[in-house]
This record gives sequence, structure tokens and C-alpha cells, in this order.
Amino acid sequence: MSRRLRQLSNQGVYHAYNRAEGGAFIFRKDAAKRLFIRALFDAVELHQWILYAYAVMDNHFHLVVSTPLGNLDKGMHAMQSDFANKHKAFRQEVGHVFQSRYSASHFRLLASATKAFDYVHLNPVRAKMVSLEELDRYPWTSLRCLRCPKSRGCVSLGEALGYFHGLKDDADGWSAYVEKLRLSLIMDDRYMTDEELAGLVRKVRKGSLREARPRPMAVNQTREELLAAHKDGWTKVFDQVLAAEGLVGVDFSVMTKSDGRKVRVAAKVRKLCPATSVWLAERLFTGSASNLRRLMAATKGSAD
Repeated sequence: MSRRLRQLSNQGVYHAYNRAEGGAFIFRKDAAKRLFIRALFDAVELHQWILYAYAVMDNHFHLVVSTPLGNLDKGMHAMQSDFANKHKAFRQEVGHVFQSRYSASHFRLLASATKAFDYVHLNPVRAKMVSLEELDRYPWTSLRCLRCPKSRGCVSLGEALGYFHGLKDDADGWSAYVEKLRLSLIMDDRYMTDEELAGLVRKVRKGSLREARPRPMAVNQTREELLAAHKDGWTKVFDQVLAAEGLVGVDFSVMTKSDGRKVRVAAKVRKLCPATSVWLAERLFTGSASNLRRLMAATKGSAD
């Protein structure tokens, strides 16, 4: 049976997640978590995602992202392949690292996206890995950089506080958000008291934005329209690389499939944009996309 096509969109927010094959603790060591976060940040930059939150657990991960280019599938594939290949090479193992391609929930409504945003941050606490008081010092979630904006890198945490909770990105807003998380945990077991509710209201009032900050919405486009826009961008990058390599006007069809110049062009294009192997193989006449990937991997391995 063929796999069900995913409903991809440039609208709304995604909660994406995946688990290790067989529940293995692939992220137990800090080095593995760092490797995964590096792969995540590379995917965010290359595929132009907006990353609102993440959490890396011992055997699974969670992300909250928007994909203005409607390319969640491409970014997830690139990120997981990057991590899996390095993980297997280091451990000298073969086979699957993750149990599936990935799972994702798509939210168009702000309330649902907000719940996912909070859920991801509270995951280590509910798993009893850390307490809430320790959470902002736990290095493997995006909440670690809540009170230190300069360390956020590509994590759009300040924007997320405004979009999802209407909070300022300052000490008052941070305090109000942590209080919201604390009371969310309390309500797992009981209702909050009037005193707790009043305390939350005071903090939220102090930390709230004067005006609501709606999340910027991309123009709604079909998958075909998005793909056409992608290819226009890839073509521009491809032409720029050809010019830099002195290959403008060259007929790639008369070269051998494994010509080093083709592989060099493909590698440089992939560093600058998320052009697919299928698209590059057609442009460069390298045969199948899998053959091009093999050639690029061999070239990279020899360079290392």
C-alpha cells in the first residue's frame, strides 16, 4: 500500500515529532543532543522555517514550527537524515535510527498552536527529567534561552511569546510565561485556587503587550504554486553557481554522468538552497537522483 500523502501548507503552525526506532535512547548522551540541535538549526536556516520551540528527550524530539515555503517534509527529511547518518557513522551501526518519517499536527487556530508551544516546553518536566524551577537551565529545550535573547540563534522565542500568549519579550513577560507553565502543571492534578489565579492575572497584566501581536500570515498557496516558486529560486541559485564556476552555456548532456564538475555544481547549489536531488539530476544529466546523491556523498567523503 502506498503511503498517504501529507497535507503540507505554508499556513498555520506545525507540531512535528518523532521517536527513535524501538524507543532506543539515541539522545541519552549530551553529544547526541548537540548533534541533533545542530542538524535542526541547519534545517531551519536552509528551509527558511520559523522555529518557535523544541525539546530533545532521550528517545524522541518535539518541534513547533511554521513553514512559509510549505516544505515541512523536505526540512524534516534533511534534518533527520543529517543526524541519522552522523549518528550511525559515529556508532558504526546500520539500519533505521527513527521509527517513521515523522508525525505532525497542523494548527490553523491560535489556541491549538499555543497548547502545542507550551506542551513542548513542559515535556521534560512531565517526564520528570527536571523540575519547572530547573527548566530554564535545562540545555535541551528552547526555554533555556528565554531569559537570554542573545543566545537564541534561530529560535523565534520572543516572537512566539507575543503571538501565542500576548506577552512582552522582557523580564515581566518571561515571568508571566513561566507562571503560566507552572499553573498548567498544577492543573494536571487540580484546579488552581483563587489566590493562584489572581497572582497569574497580576503577572500577565504586567507582562502583556499593549496591543496584540498577530502572527504574520503567508499568502495561501497550493503545493503546486509553492513548488513553482521554489524552482524559480533554485534556478536563480543554479545560474549563479554556473557563472561562478565558468560553466554558463555548457552542455551537461554530453558529459559523463559522474563528471566532477557536475558534482561540484550540485554540492554548491545544495549549500545555498534546498533544491531537490531529482531537480538537480535533471538539470545536470547525472542519471537518477540516487546516483547524484551517491556521487555527492563519495566526493564529500574523499574531501574529509
